[in-house]
Amino acid sequence: MKMTKPILWLPALFVSAMAFGQPKVGGSTSVSTGIGSDGAEPSIPMLTAQSALVMDAESGKVLYAKEPNAARFPASTTKIMTAMLLLEHTKPDDLIVAPPGIDKVTDASMHLKPGEKITAHDMLYALMLRSANDGCVAVAIHVSGSMEKFIELMNARATELGCTNTHFNNTNGLNDPKHTTTAHDLAIIARAAMLNPDFAAAVRTYRYTIKRDPKISKDFVMVNHDKYLMKDPSADGIKTGWTIPAGRCFVGSATRQGYRLITVVLKSKDWQLDHAALLNWAFAAHQRGVVVAVNQAMGSIAVDGGTLDSVHLRAATPVAHLWARNAASKVETRFDQPQAVRAPIQRGQKLGTATVTDQDGFVQTVDLVAVQNVSLSTTASIIRSASSNSPMFFLVGSCLGMGAFYARKRSRRRVLKPARQRA
Repeated sequence: MKMTKPILWLPALFVSAMAFGQPKVGGSTSVSTGIGSDGAEPSIPMLTAQSALVMDAESGKVLYAKEPNAARFPASTTKIMTAMLLLEHTKPDDLIVAPPGIDKVTDASMHLKPGEKITAHDMLYALMLRSANDGCVAVAIHVSGSMEKFIELMNARATELGCTNTHFNNTNGLNDPKHTTTAHDLAIIARAAMLNPDFAAAVRTYRYTIKRDPKISKDFVMVNHDKYLMKDPSADGIKTGWTIPAGRCFVGSATRQGYRLITVVLKSKDWQLDHAALLNWAFAAHQRGVVVAVNQAMGSIAVDGGTLDSVHLRAATPVAHLWARNAASKVETRFDQPQAVRAPIQRGQKLGTATVTDQDGFVQTVDLVAVQNVSLSTTASIIRSASSNSPMFFLVGSCLGMGAFYARKRSRRRVLKPARQRA
């Protein structure tokens, strides 16, 4: 039986007269990079992008959204998914062989030749820096055996991540009326991709030299299309995209003040301006605090049949909280755990959860795990062993009981017989 403990209100970290709500597009085209002398919150920028979004990379909380669920053409930002699947289904030294007809793939290219071999590691940089369409085709054939199967894999992975409005119909983002996604879904995909350190290292690289057979090609140097990478030392890169129907697209990332934000701008007239405006506003207008630290003590729970009466709990992962800089932080935490658990308990075993909800309604859940091992007590072990073999237990018990009864009866007869003779 589960028990929900009373709500615990964590103390406000900062106090302000202003409450934080979901922002709307409007205001000046200039972006404040800090709080003004009057304490006013920075103005939300006016954007040229038709869809845009800012997400906290750690928690997934959306800080700003403009048409986040409108269907858009993603152009080459599609390659975030292609690269992520490349990393998930290959080893860095795996050789990817360019298939027949690869030299017919159009637009952005690394100029692969049929039969040419490129390592998976170098192919990652060709995809994310050069934006190589032919590299995407080679990856799809290598991983799945066909374009169709790889596209199925792309859509399945998107669904697994929680994307609800994405349908991939190719591997590279070339214009296709059936190939659409949204700003929110692209942020989800980028957030997942950035958890892979190899992906994160590649997208923040501006120039990289890959290894190729010089007899086949001398096109060694891959240069990143993300020119913003050289303008902002906090930039983490990610991926540009452009086709005429898609407009200027960019999925970006930056790390400042110890945390990372992800931005998405789709069908923009000036993606660099939009991206910079969103970053500057979001970092200036928000602050971050840790609600639950990793390994933080989270109480204890009773143990039945153990060598200990209770086991201590800790948080398996940290919980960070972002909120408007000029608003008070108000967070509630609910604990969901049984009244007692049965031994044995393994260290790190999940025994409950804590759900953290902030003032904007954003919910995060953290597992509560056992701090130490708790062995089964000797008594409990005997009882459980007996109950788990109950037919044998009762048979043996019956035999022993009957044996004891007859032994006692015979002993009594021997005692009484001499007494009768004396009488």
